[in-house]
Amino acid sequence: MELLTKAQNTMTGKKTQYRIKTKKLCYRLSSTVDQFKWLFKREVTPKAYILKNVNFEARPGEITAIAGASGAGKTTLLEIVAGYVTQEEALFPLLTVEETLLYSARLRFHGVHQKATARVSELLRELGLQHVADVRIGSESNRGISGGEKRRVSIGVDLVHDPAVLLLDEPTSGLDSSSALDVALLLKTMASTQGFVLGTIFMNAANDPRRAKLQTQIGFFAFSLTFLMSSATEGLPIYLQERRILMRETSRGAYRISSYVISNTLVFLPFLLGVALLYATPVYWLVGLRREIDGFLYFSLVVWMVILMSNSLVACFSALVPNFIMGTSLVAGLMGSFFLFSGFFIPKEDIPSYWTFMHYLSLFKYPLECFLINEYGGEQGRRRCLQSVGGDCILYGDWFLMQQGLKPSQKWINLGIMLGFIIGYRWLGFLILWYRSYRISK
Repeated sequence: MELLTKAQNTMTGKKTQYRIKTKKLCYRLSSTVDQFKWLFKREVTPKAYILKNVNFEARPGEITAIAGASGAGKTTLLEIVAGYVTQEEALFPLLTVEETLLYSARLRFHGVHQKATARVSELLRELGLQHVADVRIGSESNRGISGGEKRRVSIGVDLVHDPAVLLLDEPTSGLDSSSALDVALLLKTMASTQGFVLGTIFMNAANDPRRAKLQTQIGFFAFSLTFLMSSATEGLPIYLQERRILMRETSRGAYRISSYVISNTLVFLPFLLGVALLYATPVYWLVGLRREIDGFLYFSLVVWMVILMSNSLVACFSALVPNFIMGTSLVAGLMGSFFLFSGFFIPKEDIPSYWTFMHYLSLFKYPLECFLINEYGGEQGRRRCLQSVGGDCILYGDWFLMQQGLKPSQKWINLGIMLGFIIGYRWLGFLILWYRSYRISK
């Protein structure tokens, strides 16, 4: 990082001007664990980069904005560059506006009261705070000046010594449109007179209709999986009732356990296919998903596999639990755990290593990925814009899948894994029923 200085113009009396320039700026989190790596047998996982290869230049007379979503590293960049005006107003609530500025000025001017008083009067005029000069700052419990006026006072506190560079962290955050405009106009004036202003701005992408649609669709996928999975518990009383009859008949040699499991599966296949089509047909088109017949057919197939998976899970645990209450509690707890570790709430990278196995055992993970690949993958995904800023697309469908760590080839692999879950739960249910029947027959 460079801090380049232009010579002071003694003829005009202008103060020294600066420009800040960074080139390939990187910042990586470190922890106390890194200091004791020699204590661990295996290598400590390196921390992720918060900032990587950041290049920018801020010149005199300009307002340079560091825009980005929450958690993008805007404040971290300002912390690296220099001190800055924070988002929160760190002001004494019982002091008036003039007293607050005067307090800061006297500290900066080392007791030269006349100069501090003159500077405060000048600032009150520049900041448009003359009408509230004698009003207390206030707090949550004590009424004082407005939020926009507090923000201007915070800026004024750092302007009392007439700095050439002013750094601010989200100066318009939490303000209404009118107050934000006042602060923006103030910063424009500061940039033209003080030197330059460098600040961060929260980039709210929710106003982008494409981004809003993306969030709605992902929420729909999660809701669909929750609805389809939880509805499978309705079959638990039927399985428990059939189990009592099954145990009596198989223990007397009427038929084999395998015959019951196979026939039960075959009977449910067309019925659950009808349920899947009944759900998928209206909602697919109403939500506005990809308007192609192959996309609809794949979506319906995934819905069918999800219902079969949850039905197989219920069939398996109905062979194990003693009663309906225990079965409902166990299945609901498992479904909640599967949803928690699916990657929707907690990214896989943030899941502790000792819980990673739950991510791969989650019945929500694979169909959710299938929905995303079906909707945003393929040739159409390469041309489909999911988010734009200023008319320029910054996120295409294939880029979004790459961010989620997904590949188009997983579309059919995940279906195979879901089929494996169906067969696995059915096989495990068969073993439990066989063992129960074997004990009764002995």
